[in-house]
Amino acid sequence: MKDFLKKAKPTLESLLRESQVITGKDLIKRKEDKDKELALFQEALEFEERHRKPKS
Repeated sequence: MKDFLKKAKPTLESLLRESQVITGKDLIKRKEDKDKELALFQEALEFEERHRKPKS
């Protein structure tokens, strides 16, 4: 007979704390943040194209 302790299964709260599981709200927020960053990047690219100095 083996006398050893099994590793306890993680609880949902511990997984959420360790960011191993994300909720729907978090997923939507990440998507919105990513979209905002992409829009800002596109705006920066357009600005750089407009204000680019021609090479001599």
